[in-house]
Amino acid sequence: MLHAPIRIALRALSTFYTPQKPLTFSGPDAARKLADLMVTNGQRRPLIVTDSFLLQNGMLDDLITFLKGRSCHVTTFDGIIPNPTFAVVEAGLKASRDNKCDAVFAVGGGSAIDAAKVIAAASTSRKSLKKLTGTLKVDAPLLPFYVVPTTSGTGSEVTNAAVISDTETHKKKFFVDPKYIPIAAAFDTGLLKSLPAPMTAATGMDASTHAIEAYTSRNRFDDTDRDAAMAIKLLFEYLPIAYENGHDEQAREMVALASFLAGFSFTKASLGYVHAISHQISAHYKTPHGLANAVILPRVLRFNKKTCAARFAQLEQILTASASNDTDLLAEQFISRVDALADRVGIPASLTDLQSKDFGVISSDALAEARSSYAVPRVMRRSQVTRVLQSVLAGNRDLTFS
Repeated sequence: MLHAPIRIALRALSTFYTPQKPLTFSGPDAARKLADLMVTNGQRRPLIVTDSFLLQNGMLDDLITFLKGRSCHVTTFDGIIPNPTFAVVEAGLKASRDNKCDAVFAVGGGSAIDAAKVIAAASTSRKSLKKLTGTLKVDAPLLPFYVVPTTSGTGSEVTNAAVISDTETHKKKFFVDPKYIPIAAAFDTGLLKSLPAPMTAATGMDASTHAIEAYTSRNRFDDTDRDAAMAIKLLFEYLPIAYENGHDEQAREMVALASFLAGFSFTKASLGYVHAISHQISAHYKTPHGLANAVILPRVLRFNKKTCAARFAQLEQILTASASNDTDLLAEQFISRVDALADRVGIPASLTDLQSKDFGVISSDALAEARSSYAVPRVMRRSQVTRVLQSVLAGNRDLTFS
């Protein structure tokens, strides 16, 4: 198989650099508990990395007041944007160095957490950002790093990777190293319940994508199978509740836990073509990552059915306790269940920003990313990626592949 070298490399990376799950807190006061842990750990000059919406709307006031009450010198960097660039990270790095920060405390979605990871690494490194790009390039321990995710989907709070866009080329650059995993993370339901319904849906479907791609990866392990299956079960049960009633704190907590489990699973097992394609779409059109994944997922499931029918059938049995032994039927039912979940949480069938003139370069870049990074269960050809893109533009999920 063409992707055999990357499978071997990923297996070695997962075996010899096994990712570790951070300590976690959850509940309405989880962010304060995490801050208390940081102070107890000796860090008193934190850089809070966040976005302007959270800061300007007072959502961090209690946290900042608590830290100042513990004699902390707090620096805030709120320059985070969707799909953060090298320029954003450089600005955060300057804030860290100018204020002699001794810790990085990220509060936000995947963009904030990814940027914070690289800021924490660059703060202690002599390397430029471009030289930190790649796998196992971190040359010193990060500044102590803590995370409060305000979305439930990216899994960034447990992953060993960050994705930052090159400011000039706009291409996604990957930073991969076990050192990027934070010391601890907090799922603060007081913050999570403020997430709007459309973002709840997109990030929740992002987590579903992580779990499904990990479960079908050719680099899967027993523990990633266990965590991915649990994440999928939690998401199918609780994501619709969190979407329809954002103030349901139990649903919020369960979706956050599912995102965490899915994040660990794909960190160790790797991802697949949903991410390879969606990364290019986000780079070209600034489409939110979770939304792009959610729209592309049903198409790639249909492409993978030829080789993943048994795995899809297992997931359908986990979700329904079905006694059927008809693998093809169960696999089709699972794919239909994913379609139904997407419909229930308002995920569109199309992305109208796509332009057919870009399909050639998107397809080529997606195949290159998958070939170099993922242990995919089935290898796509360029024409098949183009078919996926055409179906997304047309709003047709029901593709068939030979």
